[in-house]
Parts: sequence; C-alpha cells; structure tokens
Amino acid sequence: MKTGTQADTGKTVSGIPYLQQRIQDALNTPLGSLVGHREYGSRIYEVIDRNIDPGFYMQVYIRLAEALNNPINGLDDVKLKEMQLTRVENHQIDITCRFILLENGEPITMEGIIIEQ
Repeated sequence: MKTGTQADTGKTVSGIPYLQQRIQDALNTPLGSLVGHREYGSRIYEVIDRNIDPGFYMQVYIRLAEALNNPINGLDDVKLKEMQLTRVENHQIDITCRFILLENGEPITMEGIIIEQ
C-alpha cells in the first residue's frame, strides 16, 4: 500500500488509515476546484442538497465510483465492491464501503467515510 503524510499531524502514515484519508480528500474536493489539478476530486457535491430517494443513492454511487476510478485521484490500489450510505443529514453523508485491495485481493470494509459540503 501507499505511504504518505497524515493531514492532521504531518507524520508518516500508510495502510488503511492513509487509504481512508486519500479517499475522503478526493471525495470532499469538488472536481475542478484545484487550480493546478482541475481533474482531481469528485462530483459528489452536485447531489449533496438533493432529496433522498432511490435516485439519490444511485447518483452518490456513480460519483463515488467515478472518483475512485479517476487516475488523477491516485486511488488505483482499490476496487469498489459495495457502498452503503449510513447517514445523510446537515449537508453530510456518512458512507461505508467495501473494497478489494488490488495488491493482494484482500477485502476491506471502511466505515465512516464522511463527505461534507
């Protein structure tokens, strides 16, 4: 797995905690908002204020899959298998995802992926 810098402390971090940090950063960055990297981020912000109905869940899933499959986001070490929205309130979405680590085929479940807009 990849190694990087922890956003809060500046210390080196790797493994699942770093993967969760990278996913949250990509999902919480509106696509096109970074001047030097217009392709980085996601389009989840487009649906954050919509009514919650079956179409809402599909739109979130589509935008999550787009962000994970965007090579600019650097999330090429996982494959999304399943997503569940566990809470939607106050302009915040709490997502639980099941992934396959492409490095070794190991399934992982990541809870508490927070998207705030």
